Amino acid sequence: MKRPLVLVGFCYLLTLAAAVYCGAKWSLVFACGSLLGFIGTLFVPKLRGTAVFSTALLTVSIAFGAFYGFHETVVEPVQKLAGQDAVIEGTVCELPAKAYGRFYYVVEVNSISQKSAPKPFKIRLSAQNALNVEPYSHVKGRVHLFLPNGGEGYSSRSYYISKGIPLFAFLYEYEGVKVSPPTQKPPYYYALRLRSALLKSVRSMLPPDEAGLVNGVLFGDTASLPKQVTEDFRTIGISHILSVSGLHMTTMAQLILMLLLFLRIPKKPACILASAGVICFMAITCFVPSVTRSGIMCLLYLMGMVVFRRPDSLNSLGIAVLLISLWNPYAAADVGLLLSFAATLGLILYSGKTADSLNAKFDRVRQISSLVRGINGILGTTVWAVLFTLPIIILTFGRVSLAAPAANLLELVPSTLMMNFSAIASVINLISPKSFLAMPFALASGLLAKFMLACAHMLAQVPFASVPASGGFVMLWLSGTILLFAAAMLMKKSRRLYQNTALLSAILLLTGILSNQIFLRDVTRLAVLDVGSANAVVLTRNGHAAVLGCGGFSSGPIKSYLQSEGITRLDCIQPLTLSNEESKNASELIHTFTPRKVVIQKEGLIDGFLQKELPNTGEVTVFNAVSRSDLWNNTNVNVQWNGNACAAHIRASGVSVLICPDGVDLSGLPIEWLDADLVVTDSTPGQMDLLDPVCTVLSMDQEDLCKAGSKVRGWNPVVTGGAGNVVLELQENRTMKIRRE
Repeated sequence: MKRPLVLVGFCYLLTLAAAVYCGAKWSLVFACGSLLGFIGTLFVPKLRGTAVFSTALLTVSIAFGAFYGFHETVVEPVQKLAGQDAVIEGTVCELPAKAYGRFYYVVEVNSISQKSAPKPFKIRLSAQNALNVEPYSHVKGRVHLFLPNGGEGYSSRSYYISKGIPLFAFLYEYEGVKVSPPTQKPPYYYALRLRSALLKSVRSMLPPDEAGLVNGVLFGDTASLPKQVTEDFRTIGISHILSVSGLHMTTMAQLILMLLLFLRIPKKPACILASAGVICFMAITCFVPSVTRSGIMCLLYLMGMVVFRRPDSLNSLGIAVLLISLWNPYAAADVGLLLSFAATLGLILYSGKTADSLNAKFDRVRQISSLVRGINGILGTTVWAVLFTLPIIILTFGRVSLAAPAANLLELVPSTLMMNFSAIASVINLISPKSFLAMPFALASGLLAKFMLACAHMLAQVPFASVPASGGFVMLWLSGTILLFAAAMLMKKSRRLYQNTALLSAILLLTGILSNQIFLRDVTRLAVLDVGSANAVVLTRNGHAAVLGCGGFSSGPIKSYLQSEGITRLDCIQPLTLSNEESKNASELIHTFTPRKVVIQKEGLIDGFLQKELPNTGEVTVFNAVSRSDLWNNTNVNVQWNGNACAAHIRASGVSVLICPDGVDLSGLPIEWLDADLVVTDSTPGQMDLLDPVCTVLSMDQEDLCKAGSKVRGWNPVVTGGAGNVVLELQENRTMKIRRE
């Protein structure tokens, strides 16, 4: 084998990605199966001689086994504490963050009141009011422990485990919180302080929107970035620019090395100092997996220059992903790492070859040679980064950005220049605040940020900039693509065969997306979103959408679903309760999707968030007890305030659906509503005997579902419960299909 580290590293990471998708129990089965396969190869001389198959199978077995062992010994014991109250004492180990009107702290728990609880472990602690803490401050208080949303697979729960956070908690602030200053300040403390100072330095030089983009691109801090910007970047397929990864690390390493060489520092010492700068940048960006991967590759490259060896990029990539995966088997649950790995692999394999081929054809005029070569380099980088990351993006976000190639061409160079200028400006401004030396760099980075924001927003408004892709079709397309390329490899024909295979795969993808859109024409889809113990129902039909109930901890799941369906504007939004969370979520949806109509119970008008956003809507309908909305052809919604919340009755394609939020008095509803074919509820109503649905969708988290116990068994229940959205397709002949997304 020419590159054993490539085989081992790539197999290990991809196996862990499969383990995250399949879960711990299946990982044990696959580990045993792979081990048996490895043993089998030892008895086949032809396979034993090449060592490729035996090495790959052994690596796969070890990776599956490591994932299972890590889950059972590290993750599962901590997650068993979910649903309990406890007094904890721990250390704040990251900078505080603010989102959705709450404050969040990553705390390493050193002491807990629960007996036999494993420690130390990390939690993400939320509080209504800000705590007077800094990194490595000590916190003591009473908390309620709970699991992040989602189950096994690529969910929020797995993502936070990849960050070393298996549990969430919220603080009982009324019981008192004890905060004490740090007793020790390790090197990471100073890295976090430097990160905070650099973020403030950028904000002091630029307007809020431009500063938010610069901090997002340069440091991966998207907390202050307007939500519309994040959604525009996601729609046009360039959200990777906001995730600090290989592009950012390479830019910073090259900038540091260039500045050191400009100061006439010899090459070897300059490489060593640049390595220290790379480690510092990794710490400032909080050692996220994608940065760690690219940082390791940069360190290997710089050390190769020190010892006069030219590093092998594929080996460096294999070593980097192997080290990260060995440290935390759940690292593969970080989509940012997978995107970074896929894009880097595409660039290493084909970017340079594509640029050279284009140069040979088009670089024939000396006067514009530099411009042509620069454009060709960008084309080579863009095309292969987009192609290699496309399967991951489709599987993760459920849509294809048709604007991605153009967006990457327009945004890649400005983002690189902006990073360079803003890095220099922020450092100079930090050393000498409001210095005239920083202003030219700050001005240049601000203008580039303004261009990027305007360009992203313009492309996001183009029709069909992003189109949805159904999960079943995506899996079929990926399987077909893998089979096509496997057949091409076995045939061992010319390069043209691979090109034709790639073209055929792209045609299949676009054809599948188009046929899926045609298939769903004139079909009303009702999605009960997995938002915990709350109601969030989205109706869609022929590119139109309406939201009934905006419950949940945040508006994020509702936005994600609407964007995955290609919705850019809503026809109607109607909150069903008066809770602060629902009012806030509704206001955020109004801000993002500018609905044509908002229907609201009159007491909900007192909410400040809604009052701020309602002028941005086309029409506001206020009702006291009853309202009716005719949405589309044969789809209407009747709402009645009864008890402490609104019940909603939907009739679409001859099928009736009743939404019963917690607090609705069923005895006051019309008989026709009680005869609904389907019931959606986030509680266990005491008057459930008044209903006789064909099926009941329980929009609950696992904790509330366990409390409901045997009460729900006779309701023909389908549960969200962290397992995903429940989607119903309502067709004209009263046919109803239920599936889970």
